[in-house]
Amino acid sequence: MAGVPDRRLDDRRFPRRTMLKGGLLVLSGGITGGLLAACGQSPSQAQPTATTADSTSSGTTPAAATQPASGSSSASPTASGSATGAGEPKPGGILQGAFELDPLSLDPHTNSNFSSLQGFEHCYESLTTYDEEMNVIPALAEQWEIAEDGLTYTFTLRPDVKFHNGKTMTGDDVKYSIERVLNPETASPWRSWLSAINEITVVEPLLVEMKLSEPYPDLLSSFAAMRASAIIPEGLAEEVNLQTTAVGTGPFKLVEYVPQDHITYERFDEYWGQPLPYLDGMVFKILSEENVRLAALQAGQIKYAAISAQGAEQLKNASNIQVLQSPYAWVDLTYVNVSRPPLNDARVRRAMRMAVNTNEMIQKGVFGAGVPSGPVPTGYGDWYLDPESLPYLEPDIEGAKALLAEAGYAGERLVINCSPQYPDFVANAVVMQQAFQAIGMNVEINQMEWGAQNAAYNAKDYDLSNSANTFRPGPDGYIYAYFHTDGNLNSGYSNPELDTLIEQARSTSDHDERVRLYTQIQQMLLEESPDFWWYVKYNIEAVANDLQGYVQSFTGRRMFLKQAWLNE
Repeated sequence: MAGVPDRRLDDRRFPRRTMLKGGLLVLSGGITGGLLAACGQSPSQAQPTATTADSTSSGTTPAAATQPASGSSSASPTASGSATGAGEPKPGGILQGAFELDPLSLDPHTNSNFSSLQGFEHCYESLTTYDEEMNVIPALAEQWEIAEDGLTYTFTLRPDVKFHNGKTMTGDDVKYSIERVLNPETASPWRSWLSAINEITVVEPLLVEMKLSEPYPDLLSSFAAMRASAIIPEGLAEEVNLQTTAVGTGPFKLVEYVPQDHITYERFDEYWGQPLPYLDGMVFKILSEENVRLAALQAGQIKYAAISAQGAEQLKNASNIQVLQSPYAWVDLTYVNVSRPPLNDARVRRAMRMAVNTNEMIQKGVFGAGVPSGPVPTGYGDWYLDPESLPYLEPDIEGAKALLAEAGYAGERLVINCSPQYPDFVANAVVMQQAFQAIGMNVEINQMEWGAQNAAYNAKDYDLSNSANTFRPGPDGYIYAYFHTDGNLNSGYSNPELDTLIEQARSTSDHDERVRLYTQIQQMLLEESPDFWWYVKYNIEAVANDLQGYVQSFTGRRMFLKQAWLNE
């Protein structure tokens, strides 16, 4: 049986010194067994044959073809969990699984929530992707060249790639897709990841040139991250409703999406990455209640589900289930609407953050299965701040009261939005409410359906909104859109000094200088608290023993289901 380790999840902590090489967490002294709940073969043995076959034969220089997403200089042994598998992959079968949240929209360019990405990622692809060690590798672009000044990228596209509608992909589809994201009318929340692109030219049907307005070292990672970089057929957005339809080049075709109920995929037989995928199809029921997912797992009705640390404890004696776990780039945080008084006063925001006990938040939010974090997730490359160096780890009630008095806080009522579909967000809100009341603040909790909470956030109709920043392609993704004065997700925060630092950090190619700048930026953000960052939690997934070859990703995505198989 493969279950959770003897050491309980709520007793785990990241060691004091951690680093992320190639995007996967490596602990000083080696990878600890406590990070893996299923001890099987290394993910590098999981047969990702077609995915990586061209990464060394593309003619691209190795540095370009395998640039680590984190900016680290080398890849490391993976620390992510993997489902055990013996022998050759077995093709066929339908995977029955569960999504914990409704995708809300399958539009690959306009989605704002991570559950949307998890819904469409099996259907769409971009120019680049990530391997299991978080290296950027070729996908729809089989090679690329970068000019010495970093201002011109030339992509050679993979030939004979088919869309699910039978159309052959060309450079016109690439140009159309990226320009759709860059068009302000599309209102893509992730436009800033690609906004350095100034001009796209289709030189030949399979050769695309992109000119940048300034160097942007995270560009290849931005394509791989897939939040706004999927390549769709030219003109598709004007022909179909992309919120409920998907036509991509990915390993699976969308068969049916019934909101709040299920989503069904079938194998794309013309997929360029043969022999992947191995599965004939996948059906995911949308089961927002964890107890329902746990019961379905134990009954054998589903073979995959995301679960919490508490759920993992409930499955520890289930002989037919493996529990996989690994750190990933998920920062629980509170978005603060700084355009509203009294939250437009940094002293009020700082007082609120000072009042909260971070360790209590981790215990009550994720049963101890987390570690404090700043704006960039703890464990992400060498971009993050040492969790032991973070401010506000212990509450300072008297100091917070003094700051509120100095700011002239007059008892204005504040509301914390959160969704019961994410129990940790609700638990975080309860801890916050109690802490804020202790310093004399009038705070209410408003539990909302996840889609409604997202809509309120996008409309900037909130005071405080409990959420999470999921994986971003490098440090810029956690900073620019939210805190640069011109950032498209900025709620009203503006600091000219910070703007200058952000502009310098996102355009320099000197790694050490970028680390220095992003360290300074994060320290300034923690001081002014335009958002409240709490902790990074573990990615915990339960899989049936006969689902084999699946590998967890630091991104939190389920992209490696394409290399999984059923050994029934």
